[in-house]
Amino acid sequence: MLTNDLKELRAAQRRKFREYMASDRDVPFVLERNDAYCIDEVICPTLGAQLRRSLRYIVMLIARIAPSCALKSFLYRLVGVTVGKRVCFTPGVVVEPLFPELVTFDDGCCLGMGCRFFAHEFTATHFRLGRIHIGKGAVIGGYSTVSSGVKVGERATVGGSSFVNRDVADGDTVGGVPAKSLVSKRKWDE
Repeated sequence: MLTNDLKELRAAQRRKFREYMASDRDVPFVLERNDAYCIDEVICPTLGAQLRRSLRYIVMLIARIAPSCALKSFLYRLVGVTVGKRVCFTPGVVVEPLFPELVTFDDGCCLGMGCRFFAHEFTATHFRLGRIHIGKGAVIGGYSTVSSGVKVGERATVGGSSFVNRDVADGDTVGGVPAKSLVSKRKWDE
């Protein structure tokens, strides 16, 4: 049973969350976690919201196994992901299931097999939510993870099995866990 103070805190967090989702969402959203109630009571407090989230999740599961990039793009757009032209979704790509509207894939980017894009994350003390933006012509290597609040620049390359938790500059090549720039200037750019 929640005390009145905890009920007020939860209500304040719900208001803060609604305000964030109604804003331009350019900066990450952070909430302090509370052991007295689940964060789900803040971000998805009604049965209707839970049903909408469940339906979105089912559509996203279908998109994950769909055979063509065009069908995947259609399904992801249907649930709120911003998908540009000629985006290549290889098999097994996982796009943020709870907040797909925070994910953007610009024209011509290529998403390797099994890569993951998560716009939300938990720590022991906080819940964080932030936009993910994959720039025009960027390539995300297979089995890589792009974390909340990250922008991967135009024509940037993320090596396979990398963990990207910071922005990647236009044209840069990064890799590793956590991902770091692999080259300062490539020979073929001269």
